[in-house]
Amino acid sequence: MALYKMRTLDLHGSPRERGRQHGEELREEIGRHLDLYRENIQLDTGLDAQTFFDRMYADTDFMPAIEKYTPDLLEEVRGISEGSGRNFDETLARQLSDEDPWFRQIVKFGRDVPEHCSSLGTREGGRSLIAQNMDSPLYYDGFQMLLRVHEPDSDLESLVLTVAGKLSLAGMNNYGVGICCNTVLQLDFNPRGLPEDFIVRKTLQQKNLADVLAFMKSIPHASGQNYVLGDPNNVTDLECSAHKVTEVPLLPNSQRVCHTNHPVTNDDTKTWSDLWQRGEREAPQMIEQMKSRMTTFNRYAALERDVHAAPPLDVKRAAEILSDHTAPVCLHHIGKGNYTLACLIMELDEQNPKLHITGGPPCSTPFRTYTFN
Repeated sequence: MALYKMRTLDLHGSPRERGRQHGEELREEIGRHLDLYRENIQLDTGLDAQTFFDRMYADTDFMPAIEKYTPDLLEEVRGISEGSGRNFDETLARQLSDEDPWFRQIVKFGRDVPEHCSSLGTREGGRSLIAQNMDSPLYYDGFQMLLRVHEPDSDLESLVLTVAGKLSLAGMNNYGVGICCNTVLQLDFNPRGLPEDFIVRKTLQQKNLADVLAFMKSIPHASGQNYVLGDPNNVTDLECSAHKVTEVPLLPNSQRVCHTNHPVTNDDTKTWSDLWQRGEREAPQMIEQMKSRMTTFNRYAALERDVHAAPPLDVKRAAEILSDHTAPVCLHHIGKGNYTLACLIMELDEQNPKLHITGGPPCSTPFRTYTFN
């Protein structure tokens, strides 16, 4: 059994103050993490990091959407930059969990499918539960942490999985609102949309699923993404892209759902489809290699098999499902692939919501349970 590695940090005050606290207390970790991030950019794209940042900001325009929909979170990012002593360009870029990957592929002009994260949800027995494996590049490992965010002048409190220097990856709040995220790169992106990390934190500022859905349908989405969402009364699954937000239906008999990294209901895939067809014409060997590396369909089949089986889908069963190695759903340090950074299981109970979380693959890393009491 691996050691539990998940630092926690309580954030209070205004958004700028929260960011400064995050930056100051984790200055060393943020510095090491951003140095690895910059190194990864150069290895992956052949560009030095600042050149990459300059080009990304010249060719995209996320700032108007961030300023319109999440100005408080932009202030928090500015605070992280100030507190950590790192420049704003790289601090902001590190918030672009799903936008950075598709822009890298534009730079390289050889789009691949970055496959990571498997999620599930259920509404049964009068309770809601959502869960996921948060898979990430290897350079994230060792920097995973849990933020306990207290909203100013509000009773709202969130538990947010992230890595040092980032706003969010996934999480839940004390009203029992939870969010899980899966990259769906085949869906069209919007270089002027709202980035995913900001969407996650804004979701956790809502007090019920109805408000979350209204928010999700009102914003321009920067990246193709699947969100398994829930509150104490409901669970749903949305596939979001540049031009569409569609719902993945829960099975009527079991009220369960699962997702990996390919679209199930959303057909907003023109950019990807055009590139794929061009690849089949001009580089069929590359396309075959890409197909051989894709695990999303195997993982989806494994989840469907286990999530929709008869036993109650409770915390114990969710942990077992997300520990699967046949697809595999649970990923370890192997080669240059992704790695299960954390596993989150969220009990979205109205009176006592709970987050069960690991700091690594759930098959071999202990869970800890966090509450809001």
